Amino acid sequence: MNAPLVPITIAFLAGILCGAQGWNATLPLTAGALGSAMALRRTVAPRPALLAMLLLWAALGWLRMSVWVSHPFTQLERRLSDAPKPVRLHGIVRDDPVEPFAPSDAAFRQTCVLELLHADDGAGWEPVTGRLHAMFQFPKVPVAYGDEVLIEGQWSRVPMPGNPGQYDWHAALWRQRIFGLFRLGPADGLVVLRSGQGSSVLAAVFRLRARWERLLQQTFNERDAGLLRSLLLGQRVALDQELKDAFVETGTIHLLVISGFNVGLVAGVLELFFRLLALPWRLRLLLLALALGGYCLLTGVAPPVARATLMAWVVLGALAMDRVISWPNTLAAAALLILAVHPAQLFDPGFQLSFGAVMSLMAFTGRWQSRLEPCLQWLHPGWVRRYITLSLSATGAVWVGLAPVLAWYFHLVSPVSMLANLLLAPLMSALISGGTASLLAASAAEPVIRWASGPLTWLLQATLQCVSWCHALPGGFWFVGHPSSFLLMGYYLLLGVSVLRTRLRWSPARILLCWAAALTVWLWSLVARSARESRWLRVDVLDVGHGDSIVVRTPRGQAFLVDAGTTDAGWFRVLPFLRSEGLSALDAVVVTHTDADHLGGAIPLLQEIAVGRLLTNGVQDDTMSARELRRFAASRGIPEVVLVSGMRLSGATGVAIEVLHPPPGLVPGAAPESNDNSLVLKMTKGAVSILLCGDIEEEGLPWLLDTGRPLSATVLKVPHHGSRLGTAGERFFDAVQPKIAILSVGRLHHLPAVETLQALQRTGARIYSTREDGAIHLRTDGRRLEVRTFKHPRRETNFGF
Repeated sequence: MNAPLVPITIAFLAGILCGAQGWNATLPLTAGALGSAMALRRTVAPRPALLAMLLLWAALGWLRMSVWVSHPFTQLERRLSDAPKPVRLHGIVRDDPVEPFAPSDAAFRQTCVLELLHADDGAGWEPVTGRLHAMFQFPKVPVAYGDEVLIEGQWSRVPMPGNPGQYDWHAALWRQRIFGLFRLGPADGLVVLRSGQGSSVLAAVFRLRARWERLLQQTFNERDAGLLRSLLLGQRVALDQELKDAFVETGTIHLLVISGFNVGLVAGVLELFFRLLALPWRLRLLLLALALGGYCLLTGVAPPVARATLMAWVVLGALAMDRVISWPNTLAAAALLILAVHPAQLFDPGFQLSFGAVMSLMAFTGRWQSRLEPCLQWLHPGWVRRYITLSLSATGAVWVGLAPVLAWYFHLVSPVSMLANLLLAPLMSALISGGTASLLAASAAEPVIRWASGPLTWLLQATLQCVSWCHALPGGFWFVGHPSSFLLMGYYLLLGVSVLRTRLRWSPARILLCWAAALTVWLWSLVARSARESRWLRVDVLDVGHGDSIVVRTPRGQAFLVDAGTTDAGWFRVLPFLRSEGLSALDAVVVTHTDADHLGGAIPLLQEIAVGRLLTNGVQDDTMSARELRRFAASRGIPEVVLVSGMRLSGATGVAIEVLHPPPGLVPGAAPESNDNSLVLKMTKGAVSILLCGDIEEEGLPWLLDTGRPLSATVLKVPHHGSRLGTAGERFFDAVQPKIAILSVGRLHHLPAVETLQALQRTGARIYSTREDGAIHLRTDGRRLEVRTFKHPRRETNFGF
């Protein structure tokens, strides 16, 4: 076998997947013992011996993951609660505490990993083990790597995602064995007991990185310094939103972080330099391995760089031993080593994309380059032709290999990335090489960075202009809904068959027929799905913390949004949900009133997606959020329509949508911007109705009750997050008599009120909460109603009418 490590690595991966389910370890122990016994017996036939060996490696992967899952640090999560609670902690800073975004306020906010030694949460000091993701806001004393600290603040459990498409921060921190959050506020205490409690090597590296960061901030403007910190030091920085969108949507955002591209570039430049020095072969390999290890340290041992460095070491080791390199075997060896040390990496999108990209390059680049180069024989000089054919083949291979995975994680398909990477590769190579060399030289002579600032600034400007030009190309990218697992499996099955066509002895015509058949099945499945969903009214009440955001989709395909939560919720919860559902445009955005927890999220939505109309209660509030929302709507030509009681929304075919509140001229005696002038909408399809109440309160409810319109509804979105509504609230609930009551609540405002819950319970309503259930999905065809929650997807409730 040319690549014996490939099946072994696959078996190890399968074992890790089983171990991640938390199943009992007795089975892998038994399987491992059996596999070992069979593999060691010389009388066993080759095929059973191979199966036994694979069984052994699967058992090892299972056991390795079981050990990871049962690490003592995991006990910390059980001690924490979802709501932040006060605590005093004693621990050690275990990474470089830096400001993750804007450099201008780095002295006032720091984030780091804190390894705990002792904790006092009200019951006295006691030993505790675990790691927290800590944020220090305006710390009285800046902290550094290796500091032993005594601090007070609030800790909590890492929240689970509440909506489809939302970034899973809990899983990302779990992969780093971080099981809690800590926040130190401006008034909380912090004392550094002593320093130097970490690795002296890492401490020296972090000091050098801090010096480089200072040099970049002193030499360049804030935007350029932030980009260079990201490119050269691997730090997260704040980018202008349009610039960030351009990098993301052209598929070049990976160039703004330190990754395997940097490692390959450094290796290539150093190999060329060592060759010019005429160094012996094995000495070059040794120096190259040491230099890559040093570069990995200088980047703070970023996971992508660590993966690429380990892969490079495997290749260098094989070359040093005069072994013929089998690239599949080399890739499998690197994956096996990484997962043996850190099995949770298997679930990291970065790990999957890194190895997927390398596999795609191995599978397609050589074939496509050999076919493309003869087509470009007219292109001179030869090195330009070779660069273009290699770059197009490589970027095309990565795009074909990873497009479904990128759609799965980021809901984006970006064909323009092939052109963008072709143009940016030489610019980024020069920028990274020149910038890294300048920083290294500036460590001895600081004026060097000033001398290099002109060329580096020019390269940055050229890079940004190139990205902006590619971003402006029509049809270069589009957002897609979350693909199904069956689609991914079918795609990669066909891709694998295409790669192995020669071994399978399949003709090209047969391969094309398989792709055509698969494409036909996929298109007809889309048609069938559209026909199946054409009879349903779908309503998604999103988990946006303390706020409201409700997505409504009618049977005829119209989509509109009722409120959008806060600005942060709009960026990180509402927009990802819309993109995961394949919604790139909204027929309307309804803003029930001008509170920031209802309209703030509409600002990023107007920036990022097409919106037909902005529907409001007409109140011209003078808050900054309200002014910004209207400015964005005007700049994009989005008309604003004022809704009042008695109106019906047009365009929502198959569903009656009535405006029940506020009355014309607003509620007398209530301030125009008050909650009592919030829009109230009622949607009806057949025998099922849904009442959306915004934040209407005690002064507005009597006006709603006195309109004489029927308020009874199957589903009630409870007003004002379940706040106290007094006797008017009790009368209102009695009038509605909901079968289902939905509370859109966060964790910081001590809602819903006990009185409101009791009043709802007296009506017999089944109560759902976005805090406990996550996003709540409602679907009705007018005769029955289905309710499904994001955090408990298997608990589906059906009501018939």
